[in-house]
Amino acid sequence: MWFSIDFGSHVPVYRQIMEKMKTLIKSGELKKGDFVPSIRTLAEDLQVNINTVARAYRELTNEGVLKPVRGEGYVVGELNEQDFLDQLLNQFDRSVLECKRVGIDQQLLIERLKEIYRRDDDDTEG
Repeated sequence: MWFSIDFGSHVPVYRQIMEKMKTLIKSGELKKGDFVPSIRTLAEDLQVNINTVARAYRELTNEGVLKPVRGEGYVVGELNEQDFLDQLLNQFDRSVLECKRVGIDQQLLIERLKEIYRRDDDDTEG
């Protein structure tokens, strides 16, 4: 399996799929021209509805991140890195603001951020 979905997240599943695909591209695990799993295969692997994956692929296609290849499937296109960075930072901002709203101490968040950056690259998923 390429990645997993957090079914308890407030982020819709199709958005999680989009973010994970973009992360794989940004990290270099997927390169321009690489084929991605078919919609059906990814839906089965993630145990989600096929329409959910189809929506994610449609949105990624609209953004130019994926390109349909007639009779073959989808390949990686172009990732607008600035848009991707902006999306991640906006998501980070929302999370920090939610922590602030519920009274989590700023120093605890700073220490947590430092801890995350100290972790091995292989441990970025959890």
